[in-house]
Amino acid sequence: MRTLYLMRHGQTRFNVQQRIQGASDSPLTELGIEQAKAAKHYFEQKGISFDSIYASTQERACDTAELASGRPDYVRLKGLKEQDFGAFEGQQEYLNPPLQGDIGYGDYFVTYGGESYLDVRQRMEETIRQILETEKDPSTILMVSHGAAIAQFYRQVIANYPRIRMTNCAILKFTYEKGRFDLLSAADPVAGKRLYIKDEER
Repeated sequence: MRTLYLMRHGQTRFNVQQRIQGASDSPLTELGIEQAKAAKHYFEQKGISFDSIYASTQERACDTAELASGRPDYVRLKGLKEQDFGAFEGQQEYLNPPLQGDIGYGDYFVTYGGESYLDVRQRMEETIRQILETEKDPSTILMVSHGAAIAQFYRQVIANYPRIRMTNCAILKFTYEKGRFDLLSAADPVAGKRLYIKDEER
């Protein structure tokens, strides 16, 4: 069995400015750096160490991965990048269309050169499955990605998924065995809060 910790990056400049950031990038703020350090403390307190570490190729995810793990030996993967919002990149968040329930923004951004929700789900699942299938069994893996991409991933692989808000540096814990993902818990290490826990984990 493989254990996966899937984590969102820390706060960025665009987060503070309420700008849309998907394929574009902006650096971590001082608070974002502290959030990543809080995640490191969370892992240390629970005695969690990683056999492998992966991050989206975007700076905010790479920096978070390095700070949260305390290690520079992570692998950068484009498949873990945030959803591409096309012409809306860098614009104010109030320009986003209304969310469409469990499919996020659906296909709205395709017209403007961005990705559909199904595109994001497919590449995230393919990327994460490929990594887990090539890792040794058992192993513990950290992956740092992005809010929308992570949400689309767990909606794809978990049948009765919980409603979780992926705050900065929120961490989802999955197991992966015989091709099946199981979401065990979600935590906000910055606020010191448990966002979700599966019944048998209580």
